[in-house]
Amino acid sequence: MSKIQVLDTSLANMIAAGEVVERPSSVIKELVENSIDAGATRITVSLKDAGRTLIYVEDDGEGMDREDAILAFKRHATSKIHSAFDLFRIKTLGFRGEALPSIASVSRLTLTTSSGSGVGTKITIEDGNQVVEDAPLRKGTQIEVEELFYNTPARLKYLKKDYTENANSLEVMTRIALAHPSIAFRFFIDDREQFHTNGRGELLETIAQIYGYEVAKHMIPFSFTHNDFRVHGYLGEPELAKSSRYYMITLLNGRNVYMPKVQNAINDSYHDFIPPTRYPFVILSLDIDCALVDVNVHPSKKEVRFSKEEELRLALLEKIPLALRKESKLHDAALPRKMIVEEEPIVKEEEKKAEQLFFLKEDEKETPSLEPASTPTFSHEERKEPDTFAFKEEKPIENKEEIKEEIFENKEETKEPRPHLRALAQMHRTYIIAEDDEGGFYLVDQHAAYERINYEKFQKIFMSKLEVHEPLVPQVIQLSLSDDALFTDEKKALLSSIGLEFEGFGLHAYKVVQVPSWLKEADEKTYIDELLEQALHEDKMDVAKIRTHAIATMSCKASIKANDYLNLAEMQYVLDTLFTCENPTCCPHGRPTIIHFTKYQLEKLFKRTGV
Repeated sequence: MSKIQVLDTSLANMIAAGEVVERPSSVIKELVENSIDAGATRITVSLKDAGRTLIYVEDDGEGMDREDAILAFKRHATSKIHSAFDLFRIKTLGFRGEALPSIASVSRLTLTTSSGSGVGTKITIEDGNQVVEDAPLRKGTQIEVEELFYNTPARLKYLKKDYTENANSLEVMTRIALAHPSIAFRFFIDDREQFHTNGRGELLETIAQIYGYEVAKHMIPFSFTHNDFRVHGYLGEPELAKSSRYYMITLLNGRNVYMPKVQNAINDSYHDFIPPTRYPFVILSLDIDCALVDVNVHPSKKEVRFSKEEELRLALLEKIPLALRKESKLHDAALPRKMIVEEEPIVKEEEKKAEQLFFLKEDEKETPSLEPASTPTFSHEERKEPDTFAFKEEKPIENKEEIKEEIFENKEETKEPRPHLRALAQMHRTYIIAEDDEGGFYLVDQHAAYERINYEKFQKIFMSKLEVHEPLVPQVIQLSLSDDALFTDEKKALLSSIGLEFEGFGLHAYKVVQVPSWLKEADEKTYIDELLEQALHEDKMDVAKIRTHAIATMSCKASIKANDYLNLAEMQYVLDTLFTCENPTCCPHGRPTIIHFTKYQLEKLFKRTGV
């Protein structure tokens, strides 16, 4: 008897569903893309219980007659490709014919559709059983997906919390809306509208409807044409820079795709405009000949291959900096920027107040500094580099002993003996060369060392009473729709534990009403953005973890940097203070602070040991 057998159709569909349907957002993506392929101009999506109970998609597309509606649930049945030649010139978002049968295999699905002529068709599928009946309906399609993963409990068990799944669904919908500004979208979660777009084909309007007016007015139009492709969209001004790549959105032929080389090129293009730890806010659409693109790489269709990717990368590296510099010149001339006016006001009263209070005129903007505010201990203004081997008497660092006593009390109880190092020189303005009484020498990374010093200082502050105050410069944080869904009371409580308090300030916007007292004014915005980004997007975040990250972040930003010149007195202070730390050998991020070469190792290198 043969051991090999053909799987039952329903079982094969369930296996396929494992690749196509990962979570509710996967279902939304597949169904909405089908609606777009059907020529819809209006699409409504609604969720109940984060999509577990119900996913509802309605469109005004061309619909299907009864024969096509029945065939649509057959695996690999599609109207979008007919031959191998079509596979290499895919112009539609879907093409495999796997989405509907896969979704139907892990849910209770109802499809109601009409091509606009004759009687409509209603198909109900449950446990592989299909029921077909007549249904009155206007031209278009409605799909109801109920009890997702009811028959695959393992998949249901590993879904995230509701707010996480809602955020994923919001991300999918916003990316699709940005890719298709000519389609009017409405998105609901538990009967509450999250956003809508008007479908007038203006990308800037769609950006304003999704991210808010404050973001839209800081977007720079960008476009150029190459022999093989066209690029168009908007570049965010440097002040919109974020702490993650999440807002670098690349759309290819109406499809949200992941293109690492292109995203790296975009990031590199902002090299002269934003700090290296920040990422630009960019939304770019790429119109490319279908013959040059392979979308048949992964069932999710998010990863693609593009034969002209290198040409695109080089073009972006050239064109984006030119556009940013041109816009800077326009700002200097204080020329107004055109902003599209909505029929329905997209700016609520609270946002108008925020704009009046906090929007600076273009000629009043300050160029953001790439360096954080210098520490009170080290001053490097207009200093000439002396011969680092020639010791000169320097003015003692103010309050050195006081600072050391404040940070490191009771260190005399430390059992392990600490070496006494003498600073000799600075190498490459990054490393301190020092020696000890045993004849060896040390290389000390000045930034990593001072990070460790600051880290233990801020730890002590956190262990004591955390003092807070209102921010010296008013800060209003504008969140995306998906980030706002993630900004739960639990996340707010986490941030409150490190001294950050927020209050609502308009649509998807929050005003920072409280910051830690030790937070430097120059670091406020960057610090808040980074901590907020981590709290929103990192799973299993707890109070201890976010406090540790907060301390490490501030330690880094408050430290002296590589390429900062230090005189001998300052080098000696770094060495002395480092060895009063509990853990002087590594920085908070795990990098070594100091490397030791013994006298024996040196003699061995110079063959003075007889070995």
